[in-house]
Order: sequence, then C-alpha cells, then structure tokens
Amino acid sequence: MDSPIAMNVIAIVSAAGALTFLSMGVTRQVGLEGRLATMEEAAARSRTGGPEIGAMQARIDALTRQLEEQPSGLESAAATRELKAEMAALQTELEEAKTALRAQSAALDAVEALARKAERIDEVQAGVEVRWDGIAEALEAQAVLVEATRDELSGVRAQISGNGEVTVASSPAEVGRGSGDAWTDMVGPTVQLAGDATVGSGVILKSQPVDGTDGEYQTLLLTAWHVVRDIRADSVDEDMPIPVMLRDAFGAKRHATASLIAYDAPLDSALLVVNSTEAFPVGAALPTRARLKAARVFDPIVAVGCPLGNDPIPTRGHLSDLYHSVSSERFWMISAPTYIGNSGGGIYSDTSHELLGIFSKIYTHGAIRPTVIPHMGLVTPLEEFYDWIDGSQIAEVVESRGEATIVLR
Repeated sequence: MDSPIAMNVIAIVSAAGALTFLSMGVTRQVGLEGRLATMEEAAARSRTGGPEIGAMQARIDALTRQLEEQPSGLESAAATRELKAEMAALQTELEEAKTALRAQSAALDAVEALARKAERIDEVQAGVEVRWDGIAEALEAQAVLVEATRDELSGVRAQISGNGEVTVASSPAEVGRGSGDAWTDMVGPTVQLAGDATVGSGVILKSQPVDGTDGEYQTLLLTAWHVVRDIRADSVDEDMPIPVMLRDAFGAKRHATASLIAYDAPLDSALLVVNSTEAFPVGAALPTRARLKAARVFDPIVAVGCPLGNDPIPTRGHLSDLYHSVSSERFWMISAPTYIGNSGGGIYSDTSHELLGIFSKIYTHGAIRPTVIPHMGLVTPLEEFYDWIDGSQIAEVVESRGEATIVLR
C-alpha cells in the first residue's frame, strides 16, 4: 500500500507539472495577443479600403459613359484616347486594390482563427488554475494525514516497553497465550535463513536465562533440515554458521547467526542455537503434548514464512490432514497458502498463537514443469519434534505451567 508520504510525492510532481504547463500557456498567450493586435490593425485597414475601391469603380463607370457619349470624328479622337488611357489606369489600380483586399480578407480570417485559439487558451488556463487549486487542497490534506500518521506512530513507539514488547491492548480475537499480540506471537519469531542461492525460514523460541551466568540468555531456533543443508551446500565451509535475519514491528532488520545442534533428515527437522547471549523480545510459545494431541482437522491455523525471500508473511487456513505419510514419516497437511521459501517457517494456532509445527514441503504437479500447489503444504508437527528431541542426547522437552520448553542437556 502506498504510504501517505509517497502519495505526497506524487501529488507534488503533478503540481509541478501543472505549474510548468500554466507558465507555457501564459507565455504563448502574450505572444498571440501581440500578433492579434497587429492583424486587427490590418483588418481595420482592409475595412477602410472598401470605399476607395467603390470610388475607383464609380470613376470607371463615369468614363465609360463619357466614352459612349463622345461624338465621332477626328476632333474627338485625342479625347477618346485620353479617356481610354485613364480608364485602363483606373482598371489596373482597381485590380491591385481588389488583390490587396483579398489578401487583407485572408489576414482577417487568420485573425479570427487566432482569436478563437486565444479564447481556447483562456479556457485551458482557467481549467489549469482550477486544477491547481484542487492539487493544492490535496497537498494540504496529505500533509495533515502524514502528520497524523507520524503522531500515531510516535504513540505506538511510546507504548513499547523496554524489552520491545507491545503493551497496547489487543482485540479479543487476537488474544493468545503469548503476549496477546498477533504480530509478536507469530510474525515476530519468524526469521529468514539465507545462503548464496538458498532462502528459507526459521522460528526462534523464547529466550531462556543461562544458569550460572550474569544475565546471559540462550535462544533456540527450529527449522527444516533441508534449509540448513542447502545453505551449507552454497558454501565451501560445511560447518559455517547459518545466517539469520530478524525484523522488528517497524521493518528494521537485524542480522545474526545460528549454529546447528542436531538434525533428523527423514523428519526434515533441525535444532539450532542463536549465537547471541542477549534476550530477544519475541519468541514462539510451545504447546504441551496434550494440546498437540487435541488438534483436529478444520482447526484454524496461521502459516508464517519468508516466501521467495520476502519479509515474514502470514496466511490463514486450517488443518486438512493429521496423518499424511511421506516415506513412512508423519506430516500434517494444511490449506493455508504457502510457497517456496516458507520451508522452516512456523505453523501456529489461530486461536492460541502457539507454535504447532514447522513447514517442510509443498506439493507440486507435473514432472517437466512442476506447478506448485500452494494450498497443499506439509508440516512436521511439534509432536514429532518432541519425540525426536526427547530421544536424542542433546535436549529434552520440559512442560511447566501449561507450556513446553526445549532445554539443552
């Protein structure tokens, strides 16, 4: 969506264009008015030339009558020649006058055409002025909107506590078991994992204090194993830390790295630890096994990931299948739209905002040019994660006060 500031820029550009057009119109009108005055003078001269032509025509008519009345004989021959010479001169002068009159008439037509154009320019100028007034009003309204948005943003920032959690009250539909804010509970914990040619997603869990330290914390990260595998394949260093990019509620980016602790290739699951000792302001809440076992088809869920390298994007859907088998491994199927890059992202309960699973695969159709089926995504349920983690020698799942926590051994 376009921001108010961007809309202002567009309006300002449009206004600048209107001013330029208006200036060109005024300059052109001044030039036309000068030419119009000159042509009007010529037209006036053509109008005064009418009586002169009439007088010459009258003089020719009189000479014609005089020649007709001239008596025959040698004594009148000289006078007749003079009359004819005078008549020829008058006729020549008359033709010249008529030619000049026709030229002046054409000039008068040009003057009238220019006058009509000048009137059109006046109309256009008036329209531009009206349009400019509208643009000015729009600019003023946009300025008010920008100022109001700035004030609202300042208010939101003021409501953020020192640890970065939003304390503003949420609507009942948004209240979950986390902080009560949908973004904080589901979008905030979603991170982007990227290599040179691979982009995937991950979910950071709530930071836990480290015993025996002075204020140090440990933050675990869940993702799909194939995301970690492909990022490592982009590098010559197979033990390289995995790049992690987080974003806050205002879109500001923060870069970190994470180290692999354990993985299960058939289950497509991986457990990492963020290479930082500070507490992160967001982290996904983990449900107990009892709540995971209570999941049913048609339960509403939210899928959050970074498809095609975008910022975390949430999409809604429901659980479509709780026992979808792929190579003897159990997966959930969801109807929430997902795409390439969602792998490793979280699947959350739309009611409690708890993390229910990690996105693993997406169905495609066709072998030569496969088409992604975005509403047929496969998810590794956290119940399978819990069994894998408890069966390892690295970590365990601890339940306390209605919430689960993954603790390194």
